[in-house]
This record gives sequence, C-alpha cells and structure tokens, in this order.
Amino acid sequence: MAFISRETIDAVNQASIVDLAIAFGDHPKRVGKQYQVYCPNPHHHEKTPDTYIEPNKNIFTCFGGGGCGAKGPSAFAYYYWHEYGRAYDKNNKEDKKNFPVVIEKIAQLLGIPIKYDNGQTINPSGSTYKSRRELIKELPPQPDDVCDKVYRAFLSMCPIRKEHALEWLKDRQYSQEEVVILGLRSVPNGEELMKILQQLVIKQYPLERVPGFVQRLVPENLAAQYPQELVEVDSKGRGYWVWTISASRGYFIPVRDKKGRFIRLRVRRDEGKPKYLWFSSHDNTAIESNKNQLRKSGVSSGAPLHIAPPVTQIRIWEVGTELSDIYNVKVVIGSEGEHKAQISANKLNVTLIGIPGVGNFKDVLPLIKEWGTKKFILAYDMDTRATCFPISA
Repeated sequence: MAFISRETIDAVNQASIVDLAIAFGDHPKRVGKQYQVYCPNPHHHEKTPDTYIEPNKNIFTCFGGGGCGAKGPSAFAYYYWHEYGRAYDKNNKEDKKNFPVVIEKIAQLLGIPIKYDNGQTINPSGSTYKSRRELIKELPPQPDDVCDKVYRAFLSMCPIRKEHALEWLKDRQYSQEEVVILGLRSVPNGEELMKILQQLVIKQYPLERVPGFVQRLVPENLAAQYPQELVEVDSKGRGYWVWTISASRGYFIPVRDKKGRFIRLRVRRDEGKPKYLWFSSHDNTAIESNKNQLRKSGVSSGAPLHIAPPVTQIRIWEVGTELSDIYNVKVVIGSEGEHKAQISANKLNVTLIGIPGVGNFKDVLPLIKEWGTKKFILAYDMDTRATCFPISA
C-alpha cells in the first residue's frame, strides 16, 4: 500500500485557506485585511457571515454567536470543520483513518500534485464542489458623492458618548476640534436611530445602496413601533420592511478618499472580536427563504483606502477637491488603520494612506503614481520593518 509523501502533506498544510474557501464555493468577501465567510461548521447556522480568515497568518476563526469553536491554522483544519463539523483529533482512530482521504481531497480541489512514497504522482486538474450556499449577487453602491452626503448628514445627528470622547481625547490625543473635523461619532441606540433615520428619509437622503444601511422584514406588530417614514409594505404580503443599520455599541470612523469625501465608515466596537468592522450591509432576497432573516437594499462596503493628510489640511480641504491639487504628496507613508494613519499624519505633517490590511496594495500603487509621489514609505507595527520605496516614473 502506497502512502502519501511528506512533500504532499506539507503542500496541503501550507495551502491558502482562502483558496480552499473559494474552491468550496463559500464566497469569501474581503473586509479590510481579512476575508469574511459563513462558518464552515455545517452545524452552525449563522444569520450573517461572522467567520474571518486572516490570509497573512493563514488562520480562520468563527465569532458568530460568541463562536462555535470552529478555528484553525491550516486548509486542513478548515476542510475538517467544513466536512465533519468538528476539529481534527490526531488521537481519534476515525480521524487518523480520514487523514489521507482529506489530504487527497484538498489536493484535488486545489490542483496540488499528489505524490506517493512508491514514486507514483497524480496531477489533479482541480475538482468541483457543490456549494452549500448560493452566491449573492452584489448590488452596486451609490456613487461616492451620494455616500458622502448621506454619511455626513447621518453622522451630524449621531451622539458623542462620554466613554468614546474620553478615548478620543485622552488615549488618541485628538483635540475637541479635531474630533469634530474628523467626524467621529458614537453609534446611536435604538430610540436615537429611529429619529435619525426618520429625519434622513424626510430630508430625502437616499439610504438604498449606501453601505451600512439596510431594510429588514418585520411583522405588523413590530412595524407599528417605527415612524411611518421608515416603513414599507412588502409586495408579497410577508410583512413590512423597515430601515435600520448594521452596527451597535461602538463608534464610527469615517473613511476619506482622495477628494476628502466620506466614502465609507468603520465601526470600532465596544466589545467583541474583531475589534474593527466595516459599516456594511447586504441584500439576500434572492436566496433567503426564512423571512425573519430577509434583508434588502443593502450593499457591501468593500475595503477602500483611507486618505489622511494632517488635520490642519483637512480643516481647509474643500470636499470634492483632489488632495494632490492643494497639498504636497511627493512623500507619502502607508500604514494600517484609520486612527494610526491620522495620528501619524498630524505628528509628521505628511499625508498617510490607511491601508486595509498588510500587503493589500492593489489600490495604493495606482494612486501614488497618479499623485506623482516620489517616495512611498511603509510603516506598519513594530513587528513589521519599515520600508522605503522610491517611485520611478
């Protein structure tokens, strides 16, 4: 009997969890430096995708409902949770029997050559796997100008809670004026939110397809608790659609583009992991059969860059004006995180780009070339070496 070679086992263990999730048809969605999927555990029925894959570390963790225990440091671990609904146990006889089967299955899905100790090699072309979930067709978000107007109006009515103000002023060392300029605001509670959304609708701000805003289906007794401006009768007689948001207990951080527009929002949660989430929503009306879980008019936030010049520049920056037209961007620093980028920009008096995830440069290079940047410096955490890149024409 031929045994699978150590070379093949190592190749499978080093394979990308994201690639395996794609092969499974789990539709991983990029959110910052991570990918978001529904839990691979078939016994865990999530309302929303709350399992996160960190591609740089090649690990995954389920956070849904406090976490079902699904997590692991390899594609092998992801496969085992996906197909067996539990972690692999090397001391379990059944699991030890399954081991070579799982290695072969992963290799077949990802097209990894399977080598055996007798010299035989099988070169799979990559097999197909029927997904447990249908792919949700993403709706396009509103134009950036529209998102900017909606977010600014929304934030202007959101509260500032004492605990958040203390963090911004004491821990982050922003001034009160800077808090206002940067647009930092607390997530409103239920009562506050209804009034804010009512005002937005009355003032004819379009909430449909603005990331973070979404309509959910509720029965008549719940719909009666909402202002009439937020309620829409379901055309199929299933209940009523009401406007809400996909955030609670935390605060908002506006994400600014090269024209100074608030194109997306980040949510810093008061508790739970991950600590930072995108203010994002979805529309599942095409695939969801449980009416209690139906959502419509929502769209994904994606993970755009955050442009952070010094706050002294933001103060006089007219929204809609290209930053490169009014400020020196010959030297630009790239960092991870909106707070870190803004605080560094203030201290260094230079423009920073907040990059959503280490190594996520697909939008950075075109931007610095457009700006004519001469020197781009990467400055991540202390465990990542700062690197300077001279930019050639």
